[in-house]
Amino acid sequence: MATRSSIAILALLLPAASGFGQQFAAVEPFLGPAPRMPDNLLALPRSAPRKLDTSPAFSVDGNSREQVRQFYNAVYAASEGVPINSTANIANCVAGANSPDFQNAVLWRINWFRAMSGVPAAVIFSSSENDDDQSAALLIAANNQLLHYGIPPSWSCFSPQGTNAAADSNLALGVNGPEAITGYIWDYGAANAQVAHRRWLLYPQTQVMATGDVPAQSTYAAANATWVLDANNGGPRPDTTAPYVAWPPPGFVPFQVVFPQWSFALSNADLSTASVVMQSNGVPMSVAVQPYETGYGENTLVWYPSGLDPAGYATVFPFNGADTVYSITINNARTIAGPQSFGYNVTVFDPALPGADYVPTTITGTNRPSIRENNPYSCAPSANPNNTGYQWVSAQAASGNLTDNALKGLTNFTISPPPAYSPITNPPVGLGKCFHLAHTAPAPQLLEFKEILFPSANTSLLFHSLLGYATTNEVARVQISTNGGGAWVDVYAQQGAGGSGESAFVPRNLSLSNCAGKITRVRFNYDYSDGSYFSQSSPNAGWCLENIIITNASQLVNPATNATASTNLNFSPAAAGAWILEARPILFNQFGLDWSPPMQLVAVTNTAPALISLGFPTITASQAQIPFTLTQGAASSFNLLQAAQITGPWAANASAVLSTRIPGTSFQFTEPRAAGTTFYRVLAH
Repeated sequence: MATRSSIAILALLLPAASGFGQQFAAVEPFLGPAPRMPDNLLALPRSAPRKLDTSPAFSVDGNSREQVRQFYNAVYAASEGVPINSTANIANCVAGANSPDFQNAVLWRINWFRAMSGVPAAVIFSSSENDDDQSAALLIAANNQLLHYGIPPSWSCFSPQGTNAAADSNLALGVNGPEAITGYIWDYGAANAQVAHRRWLLYPQTQVMATGDVPAQSTYAAANATWVLDANNGGPRPDTTAPYVAWPPPGFVPFQVVFPQWSFALSNADLSTASVVMQSNGVPMSVAVQPYETGYGENTLVWYPSGLDPAGYATVFPFNGADTVYSITINNARTIAGPQSFGYNVTVFDPALPGADYVPTTITGTNRPSIRENNPYSCAPSANPNNTGYQWVSAQAASGNLTDNALKGLTNFTISPPPAYSPITNPPVGLGKCFHLAHTAPAPQLLEFKEILFPSANTSLLFHSLLGYATTNEVARVQISTNGGGAWVDVYAQQGAGGSGESAFVPRNLSLSNCAGKITRVRFNYDYSDGSYFSQSSPNAGWCLENIIITNASQLVNPATNATASTNLNFSPAAAGAWILEARPILFNQFGLDWSPPMQLVAVTNTAPALISLGFPTITASQAQIPFTLTQGAASSFNLLQAAQITGPWAANASAVLSTRIPGTSFQFTEPRAAGTTFYRVLAH
């Protein structure tokens, strides 16, 4: 068995008596030392020819658990799993290019970490440096080595552009894209006791960066080069949330981005004799301070809790699932004002769990809208100053009961990534056909229902399962998502046996009652993360599924999405019957937050006329206020009519302002008080 390597992806096939062999993929990333401050800043980028991302600068209130939770779940998660779609060809020394969406995901990840740390989070990418970094990523992947300086011309795929970029970039081997950015913040590896990669990414003055990425190909590892040095280095320091830059930062921090090494950076300070006191929920902790070294961004003190391996890629910062408060005190930081102390708290939490400050988005409006008429609805979101708009989704509800024995191919499913084998095959035992998921490449294989389900309390998923040759690193999972695919939760998991596995199909019956009343997606995930795996495509290897049945469920059909700048929506159902309506806020113009609980509607044919009951007009501050209630039917708009006498003539008041008191039923017109006696009428349309 091959061991995990820090600088290479190794793959070998070991023969077995059964005829099956295990493939071994060493996927542990490797970070070498970070680049140092260059002597000449004039050659560094100062501004970018184009901005790849159009979102505004990110910001977040770290003292708000819910804001940080939303920021992580919406923005950080959006940069996960974006396809690279690369045209790079490492074997032929073609640097190629990657999809703009992938580059944007890298940029989002950079600015996410910067916003969390309280430094300006409006970094942009330079297209010319992107091209150079692409050459640098090709260079280190082709040679399976990391070097910033002195790269010999004898290296494969050598180019001046690549060597120049390597000198000004963070470099990673075995990982690329947004995960490389997280790796730099983590800063694992024996050469990274000063967390220099982290310091460059969080350097307050930086305005321009770049990225280059190549995917793993054949025996070549994935690679990333992130340009981190620009001509603003050493310039005026911009405002930051705190006078220092810490990671993890003060406030609430998702446990997924808390790593063994903690850091505290203070501009123009001498931290060589500084000390740190760390407590966990008030209990003192023993810490070890790393050797102090300058020359990377701002001067920084680095420490880690004793007992943790700060360099190990397998080291995980401990977290028990409950919000945990770490109190940090930095003593004897020597500044121009003399020795100073700094104190702050870090609360590590699980962003999947709402806290006491969580307020779900809710929808108000009639539950019996009229078809082909505008029915007014309003949503009340949680307070977040970064909400820039709202997204609504409506869909009809129909029977979601389903039976699939694989005889109709992938009619009811999507599969990703596209397999190099047929996912419909003869079963290893028995007759008919089955769905087959295998790991011909070291990546999860996903089989997702096309149906968007709306389960009830007695909805069930039944299927017959056979997990054949599978290592303990390969896991058969059934997963559900109730937030549009943003997060997936296991409802079933079966680990491989490490050998031949099951010899017959086993019936499984899973309740989806926990999803009752929620818009739900369901998928089969033949999962793999790292280590050994069976790469064969025969039905005896991997996971086979047959006789898949969903009972007692509704599905949502003809979903339609609407975007609104305000919290109001006029919904016009096209047909009578059951409908579902949901809403959610949008952060920074493009990142959706949690959906509201679905509002179940029954659309009806409106045959009754609209009836309006006028309230008593009142006069306030020279303004006439005319309240009224829609007591029957529906209306998409109203007009205020007025006359000097009750017999008319009546004229429309175009200057009257309409406001909603209770969505769908109660409204009010306001208009400047008219001289003399005035009579009012309200006309519904």
